[in-house]
Amino acid sequence: MKRFFLSFMLVVAAALPAVADAYNYLTLVTGATAQSLSLTSVKRITFSDGNLVVAMADGSESSVALSALSSITFTENATSSGVRTLGGQDVSLRMDGGRLVASGTGVLTLYTANGQLVRRQSIRSGQGELSLTALSRGIYIARFGNKTLKIAY
Repeated sequence: MKRFFLSFMLVVAAALPAVADAYNYLTLVTGATAQSLSLTSVKRITFSDGNLVVAMADGSESSVALSALSSITFTENATSSGVRTLGGQDVSLRMDGGRLVASGTGVLTLYTANGQLVRRQSIRSGQGELSLTALSRGIYIARFGNKTLKIAY
């Protein structure tokens, strides 16, 4: 599980090198609660005993249970909004029954818990969706624009 998340973070970092400088915060969402951490204060991100652990430069730590984690995003501003403006385009990602629904323009990708690409779909404008009914039960990570969603299906 640790390797997957570390691999996933590396994939995300490699996929967005041109816009990485615009990100100032790491936002962790659990249910209706969001916590934005300044990237200049983040020293290390690790996974331990089913938790995401963020070590801060001042020596403090922020820990979130992976089972409670809804999303991890890198944002320009401290925000907890489910819809975020990216280049003038509203982007959102959500589950609706057995479907993964993305609104906006970009590439919707779905990965297994092992970091293996399951599906990739370009969405030009408006709304697109992926049916998850043919997939085996498990944990998946979906990515669309700057939105990341952990799915327990």
